[in-house]
Parts: sequence; C-alpha cells; structure tokens
Amino acid sequence: MPFARPRQLFILSLMMPLLMVQCTSGFYRKRADKETFGILKHKSSKVPNSGDELMNIDPPAPIRMSDLEKKTQSPEFLGERKFVEADASQLTLAKALALSVERNRPYLRRKEVVYLSALDLTLTRQRFSPILAGGGSSTFRERQLEAGVNNFVRTSTLTTDGDVGLSSLGRAGTRIAVDLTTDFVRFFTGGLGRAGDSSLALTLSQPLMRGAGYLAASEVLTQAERSVLYSIRDFTQFRKSFAVDIADSYFRVLQAREAAKNSFMAYQAFKETVKRETAMAEANRRSKSSLGRLQQADISNNRSWISTVRNYERALDSFKIDLGIPVEERIVLDEADLSDLKVIDPPGSLEDAIQTAMTTRLDLWNSRDSVEDGERQVRIAKQELLPTVNSVISYDLDSRPGSRGLELANRQRNVSAGLDLDLNLNQKPERNVLRATEIELQRRQRDLELAEENVRNQIRASWRDLEVARKQYDLAQRGLNVSEQRLNVEEAFMGEGQGTALDLIDAQQDLIDARNLVVSTLIKAGNCGRCAILRSDPRSPIPPRS
Repeated sequence: MPFARPRQLFILSLMMPLLMVQCTSGFYRKRADKETFGILKHKSSKVPNSGDELMNIDPPAPIRMSDLEKKTQSPEFLGERKFVEADASQLTLAKALALSVERNRPYLRRKEVVYLSALDLTLTRQRFSPILAGGGSSTFRERQLEAGVNNFVRTSTLTTDGDVGLSSLGRAGTRIAVDLTTDFVRFFTGGLGRAGDSSLALTLSQPLMRGAGYLAASEVLTQAERSVLYSIRDFTQFRKSFAVDIADSYFRVLQAREAAKNSFMAYQAFKETVKRETAMAEANRRSKSSLGRLQQADISNNRSWISTVRNYERALDSFKIDLGIPVEERIVLDEADLSDLKVIDPPGSLEDAIQTAMTTRLDLWNSRDSVEDGERQVRIAKQELLPTVNSVISYDLDSRPGSRGLELANRQRNVSAGLDLDLNLNQKPERNVLRATEIELQRRQRDLELAEENVRNQIRASWRDLEVARKQYDLAQRGLNVSEQRLNVEEAFMGEGQGTALDLIDAQQDLIDARNLVVSTLIKAGNCGRCAILRSDPRSPIPPRS
C-alpha cells in the first residue's frame, strides 16, 4: 500500500530514542567517570598527601578471608567460647587499616561525597562552554474521504520540523545564542511534493554594568571549583582521623582480650588457693568463716571472667563492622602489635607543633579560604546595586517564501542592535543582600579565629594528656610490681596460717586491676601520641605507631 512505508518509518523514528537510552547507559557512566576523575586528579595535586584513593568509587569486591593466615589453636582463657577464635583469620594492624579503607561504610560514603561534588562541577563548567541542543517533531496523518459510490480518496501527510541551537555563556558575562529551525510538509498523494520554511537567528548579549566582568559572571563557577577543593581537603583530613580511630579501636579490642586473659589467669590461680584452703579447713586448720569468704571470692572471679569474655566478643564484633566485614566471620587480632606498642615523645616542642599545625592543617586552609569567599561575595553584592545595562545585537536570516527545504536567502535578513536598561530603582533586595554578605563575612572571620584557637587548644591538651599518660603508665608499671610482690606475700602468709582471707582477696583483685591498668594506660599514651602528631602535622595519612 502507498502509505505503509511512511508509517513504518514513523514508528521506527519513535523507537530510536528509546533504543539509544537503553544501549548507552554504560557509555555515559564511563564518560562521567573520566571527566570527574580528571577533575579530582587535578585538584588533588594541590592538596598535600591526598593520595589517589578518590580515583575509584566502585563497590568493594567480596571479601576473601581465605587469603589471611589462620590461627589453628584456640586459647583456653575463652572457656566455652573458645570456638570464637577457632580457625579464625589473623589480622595485623596494617591489614586492619587496609580493610577499613576498602570496606568501611562511612569511609566509602565520604569518598562518594567528594565524587559528587566534582560531578556537580562538570555541570557548572558546562554552563560556561558551548551547549548544543536539538530537537524536532514528526507527525503522520492519514485521511480517507468518500468521493462516490464505492470510491474512496486516501490522503497521507507527514509533517516534520526540526530545531538546532547553540548557546554559550562567557566568563565575562557575554551570552551568544544561535538557533536554526526548519519545517516542511510532504504529501504522499496529491500534487505537492515538499514545502519548507526555515530561519537562522544569532543573538549576542553583553552586560555593561550590573553582572559585568569576570567576578560577578563567573561567581557560580568560581565557588564550585573551590568547593571541590574544600571537599578533597576535608576528606584528606578525615582520612587521617579515621586511621587513628581504627588503630585505637584495634588496640581496644586487644585490651579487652587481655582483660579476659587476666581474669581467667586470676580465676585459675584463685581456684588452687580455694582447694588448698578447703583441705586446710577439713583438717580444722582454717575457720569456716575464712573458707566461706574465699569461696565467695572464687564465685566473684568466675563471674568477672565470664563478663570480660563477653565484653571481648562485643568489642570484636563492633570492630568487624568498622572493618566492613560480616560479624559472622571469625577473626583474631595479632597480639604482637600490642607487644610492640611503646610510649614515645612526638618530635619537636609544643611551640613547634602549634606552628606546624597553623601552617599545615587542612581544615584551617578551608576556613581561611572561606573568608576569601566571603570577601569576594561582598564585592559582588556591591556590584549588584548598579543599574542593568546590556548591549544586545541580533541577526535573523529567513528562507524565501515557497522555498523547498532548508533554503536560506541572504536578502531575507533582519539586523538589530540596542541596549536593555533597568535603572534598578528598587534596591532594597540588593541592599539587604549586601548587608547579609557583610555580616556573613564577619561570622566567617570569627569562625576562623575560633578554629585557630581550637587547634592551639587541641594540641596543648593532647600534649598535656601525653605527659600525664606517660606518668600514669610509669606508675601503673610500679603498681604492677607491687601487686605481684604483695600477692606472693599474702599467699605465703596463708600457707603458714598467718594471713587472712580478706587480705588475699584484696591482693588478688589488685593484681588484676594492675595488669589491666598497664594495658589501658599504654594504649591511652599511644593514642595521645598519635593525636598529638595528627593535630600538629597532618601530612601522614597513618600516624606512626606510638
């Protein structure tokens, strides 16, 4: 039939855009990643020690615990819960840090935030580059009329119009727009084959007062560029704090494990004492009151041991979530890292640390740049008080009447030039914006002063905490030696029948507390040292082991 082919072409033209959308989603993703990662690579080069972690935001691969070394032996101090470490994967501090930056959910979210800020910048940049747009419409109509008995006239019409435009916004406020339109009608039956009407329009606009110049016209782009830089600095600073937090959690789990081990050792040792004293009581060499007190202490030690094992499992499961691994996975942390932990002094003096922090802290860089943003926005707000004066030039070119298709005629043109003027007599909105930006600038200046004072305060506090922690660790070591000697004395007295059950119980509990205190003060001193180094010099993503 004469109208079948046009109908098929019309249906195919409707399906083509849908097919393109389905087939090119992966292509668009690659293009977006290429442009966005290019921005991040360029901006990261301006941030010290930002690394290349932002160059990948793909979801982490499934975890493979089989690649880690297995611990075959289960410790006795876990008692009935020793299956928790049976065939468990052993993690060192370095491996735990590596897993956390690959799988920790808040960490990955912070990376995505930086990526999205750069992705938004690509759209802002496009506003200041030539933008091509095109479209059109196509309509197929079929009409059938009765011209006589059993005589029909069928008419098929295909109406098509198209539009192609190009617009560009310059960084000085210049706007150029080019638009080409055409439409034509085809008759598949009838006398007329094709009729068309086309036009070409060129418009140029340039602000002369309000909104003129690079400062005002490019403010959106300037702020977007700086915002990406701020987000990279924030992430770099966050990464350093994150490494310290993971290391602290790592050692807290080891501390909980040591507490469970100490409680088990105390419980086992006390059980032997209770057995001996029970035999002495049966031989009428001990009073029942003294034996009862020892038995109660034995029950209390048993309860304390069970509680410390539970606390260890709870801390371990929480740490698994920090690492981004399933809580069902069996892991055990390397005790060698706890043995290697030492108390050291950060390099330099307190004054050196403060001066270094004031120079290198990335959060202070952002605060200072924020003040610059406020000063720039005040200058722009002052310019907005000026009248609007825009020069406009336009050039239109049309096709000749009755032309066929895209046929533009040079004689069918229209040229105009003029000024658009707005005296801006109602300046209250702009006046209020100016005052608001001036007040915002004052606030940012105060925030910068506060941020600098907070940094000084944090470093001074960390320095004092480190000194106190070092003294507490020394005292804890001395207390441990005294507790061990005291327990030996009390056990000897009990063996000779000269001691009391209460003194023995107190000595045993003091020894447990002293052992736990040595571990906790060592970890606290190490954490204070890491914090002091981090706050004074953030260039290292993972502060040295303290």
